[in-house]
Amino acid sequence: MNYFKAAEQILSSLPDLERAVKNLQQRENRIVSSGAPKTPAAIDYTKPFTDAKSVNDALTEMLELTEVRRHIKKTESYIREIKAILAQMENEQSRIARLWYIERLPKEEIMRRMCVESLTTIYNLRNRAVAQFALLYFGASAVDSI
Repeated sequence: MNYFKAAEQILSSLPDLERAVKNLQQRENRIVSSGAPKTPAAIDYTKPFTDAKSVNDALTEMLELTEVRRHIKKTESYIREIKAILAQMENEQSRIARLWYIERLPKEEIMRRMCVESLTTIYNLRNRAVAQFALLYFGASAVDSI
């Protein structure tokens, strides 16, 4: 396994994961609101209290809601894990990882913000940051590939 590439993919996924949580929360709200009690229409006393379709619909919505909440929890946990590792990194390396992979700024802007005048230096700093992230995330397994 190429732990360096895997670390880059993990870092790059953070903005999308944060958007995914928002999308999942919107889906959760939609499911909850669609399953909310409706205002009763005229009651027809000749029909049973409920029919099989409404019971099945309710069960389907409950299962879907449970699944969405499970996805939200798992995604939020993954986001916290990535952010916790970024917080453990050296300040300069954490900063360049955030600028490069999370904010996705152009290299020239990263150079300006990091007060670096060489594109080679920026790539070297990025490489060290990704290597440190990989080591903190994957542990000893990553040593050989960084």
